[in-house]
Amino acid sequence: MSKVNWVVGIMLFLLSSSILSCNREERSSTGQISYSVNPDQLQKVIPVVADEFYRGVGTVKSKNTAQLSSKIMGYISEIKVKEGDLVNAGDLLIVLTSKETEARLEAAHNTLLEIERNLREAEAAEAEAQAQLQLAEVTFRRFEELNQRGSVSLQEFDQAKANYDVAQARRKRTEEARSSLEARKKQIIANLEEAKTFYNYTRIKAPFAGLITQKIVAEGDLASPGSPLLVIEDNHHYQLEVFIDESQVSKIKTGEIIEVEIDASGEGKIKGKVSEIIPQVDPVTRTFLVKVDLPLLPSIKSGMFGKAYFPVGKRTCILVPREALLECGQLSSLFIVNPQGQVERRLVKSGKEYDGKVEILSGLDIGETIVVRDIFKVKEGCRVGKKS
Repeated sequence: MSKVNWVVGIMLFLLSSSILSCNREERSSTGQISYSVNPDQLQKVIPVVADEFYRGVGTVKSKNTAQLSSKIMGYISEIKVKEGDLVNAGDLLIVLTSKETEARLEAAHNTLLEIERNLREAEAAEAEAQAQLQLAEVTFRRFEELNQRGSVSLQEFDQAKANYDVAQARRKRTEEARSSLEARKKQIIANLEEAKTFYNYTRIKAPFAGLITQKIVAEGDLASPGSPLLVIEDNHHYQLEVFIDESQVSKIKTGEIIEVEIDASGEGKIKGKVSEIIPQVDPVTRTFLVKVDLPLLPSIKSGMFGKAYFPVGKRTCILVPREALLECGQLSSLFIVNPQGQVERRLVKSGKEYDGKVEILSGLDIGETIVVRDIFKVKEGCRVGKKS
């Protein structure tokens, strides 16, 4: 006997026992009915217009994830974080040791100190040359006036003019030397900034506040340019990435609020917002990727399985209260009042759930009456009425 036949046999046995038990309880010693189902426990089946939902499944992912890598080659001397640590933007995560980078920075710094010393000397020489030029000019102007009056010899006048010309030339040389050193200083400062930039590459910092989800390296490892070191994710903005069948994607709109269920979070159904529909279909699965923004809840983690319910229209169906349904394994049944006013148990096929109600796909017709409350107090064969 198959497993299904065995379950059906047990179900029939239980139903038969219920009938006999109910018959024994309802019949008194005189053979009259002494127990009945209260009419308040009954509900007439009517058609209901319900929202039609398309259920998509997917995975929770952070809205912003970064894989941190090195830009230079160096040995990892210190790792300041571990997996699961929360960090702020700019926090130091990893320290690299690079002798070449350190030497380059030190050389640039020493060169800058030397050029600044030379520049100070050049500025002093220029100031001295300027003073000598001023003195030579005053002397030359005086001798020029005396020469016009014939009070000095021509040789003395020529000597004063020669001293003035020499002072001008010296002043020009010192000015050019200072300008050359200033230009050289600018170049050295640029080299120093570049050296500092490369040195800063030995300090791996957090690009944003988030959670360290993966540590790929260990202290002492050699980091090379482009090699991954850590993975950090934004733990304040999560999304559910769902793959939707191409036949349904036209019914989904960006910005609409939908219901989402993350089973592992224990939060039940929560509200999500459709933030993005990737306009490219997967040629293998014939699906579109839809991203749903999730609320900030501490129980939601990256990688969790989730379900999203997208409203795609409305349809007429039969809904019964969840508490009216009896379930035994994979079998579902309802207590139905037959035309003779007696309660009978009937197997039905259930479908989707809608806010505490269950859709009945087959086994129940519109207009029939079912027991919806205190179903575990009811037994098959009981009549509808009041206690005698």
